[in-house]
Amino acid sequence: MEINLFQDDEPQIFEQVLLFPYPDLKRIWVRAWIVAKLDQTPNVEIRVLNPDGTENNSIYLIAHGENKVNSTLHLRNIVPGATYRVLAELSLGMGQTPEILDHQEFDMVLEFRDPEEGQSGFGFDQKNALVSAESPAIPPSPNA
Repeated sequence: MEINLFQDDEPQIFEQVLLFPYPDLKRIWVRAWIVAKLDQTPNVEIRVLNPDGTENNSIYLIAHGENKVNSTLHLRNIVPGATYRVLAELSLGMGQTPEILDHQEFDMVLEFRDPEEGQSGFGFDQKNALVSAESPAIPPSPNA
């Protein structure tokens, strides 16, 4: 029996993107899962936009070779309770015109979320579509 670790018959997209604001609201725990493809290492960009639409902070990983992203974003000039916009993008290549593989956008209210207590983060899940404070918690990926 052969166990395939890659999903070459599926497009390379985000499976999940979840953001959990820390109690101090100045940091955001970012978790993302990407469909694994053999010999394909996409660029991963996750940007957080302020309530006025300007960029607050971002993560940019060039030719990311793993199917998971686990990082912390540090926010500037926070507005507790405000709605921030999050953009997540997968691309291939460098330069002026990289090939866009996936682009997702969602809102994040800047309020503490505790995943250890089963509280849902903010984000996107291909199985459950948009995740928000009103949505049920998404359990961690079995590959976490």
